[in-house]
Amino acid sequence: MRILIILLLLLPGAARGAGPGPYYFIAVQNGSYNFAGGEAQLEESYKALQGMVKLANAQNVRLTLLFSPQYAFYIASAPVRLEELNGWKKNGHEIGAYHQGPASRAWDGYSDLPAKDLAAIRKEKPGGRPVPGHQEYFAALDGLEPDLKAGCMEDRTDKKFLTASPVYEICGGLSRNIAVESEKPGAGGRGISEFIAVSGGAQSVKKTLACFHPADKAGIEAAKLSFSGLSDGAYGASFKSSPNEFGAFYSWLSFLRSIDPEGLRSRTVSALAAGKILTERQAAAIKPLKKKKKQSLKPEPEVSTQDVTRQDVPRLKPVRSFYGKVGKMIFGPPNRQRKPDKTGYCGDGICDAFERAYAGRCPRDCGQ
Repeated sequence: MRILIILLLLLPGAARGAGPGPYYFIAVQNGSYNFAGGEAQLEESYKALQGMVKLANAQNVRLTLLFSPQYAFYIASAPVRLEELNGWKKNGHEIGAYHQGPASRAWDGYSDLPAKDLAAIRKEKPGGRPVPGHQEYFAALDGLEPDLKAGCMEDRTDKKFLTASPVYEICGGLSRNIAVESEKPGAGGRGISEFIAVSGGAQSVKKTLACFHPADKAGIEAAKLSFSGLSDGAYGASFKSSPNEFGAFYSWLSFLRSIDPEGLRSRTVSALAAGKILTERQAAAIKPLKKKKKQSLKPEPEVSTQDVTRQDVPRLKPVRSFYGKVGKMIFGPPNRQRKPDKTGYCGDGICDAFERAYAGRCPRDCGQ
């Protein structure tokens, strides 16, 4: 009995339930920094990541941390960082995969495409050195998490690579269809999931959740507007572990704290998708809604002033204003200042040049 009480105190969300309202997940993308001088920026990114996890822990929010191979190597190369990551996992945060394909400027350097196709996408001459594929990619992440369930695979051409990716996807092209289907307007609507879109065959099933990237003030405001309009379903937001997006991440957490102060509705991507919170729907059955045509406003018919008689204009009776009475009670009656008298005559209190020139003319003003 004592053990049960302790567990209830440690797990308030599980004990009391989340109650009505939308669930949400937050993903943090940790890029490859696969360019000259990228090592220094990766170190700065890791500091931002540490701060993000610390803020999330403070309000019991679970994060889905998506890593590139380069980031995985960086963490695994230092026992201190690896131990810190294991602590994050014990606190309920999830480890996932982050892949940026060859069509991206921030390509992580991994691809299963033939050399000719890869050179065409990269706009380079064919015949370059071979690049590692998906096996090497997931081998690098294996040091952080051998059982990856969630990912953000920003690649639309490498089918072989995508087939080997985790089952739960938040950066798939179907996310926009989910938002369109839900009839939620605005950019922030791209983070709304009313269901899970299922695609692929039996050997490569993919289940997609919608996710929005509110990287700046306008994005945060759009996300707030869309989230506030939900009564159920789920909302997904993603941020990069960068000092440039730390402020947006902090702002989004502050907004969530005002709605869910104990983090009871926070979930990781895999926990949300596998928790039977949302229903599943085949992606082939999802049809984007057609845009509604704007109705043209018909101009109002012109009315000739000759047709308007005096009887057409009603006389309005004066109505006493309650607010006017309150104003008098608080501030008193209006201060009507007396208009100043005209100057330039005897008795105005000013001994002017004319009165000084003639002594005794105006003793009231000049004292003589």
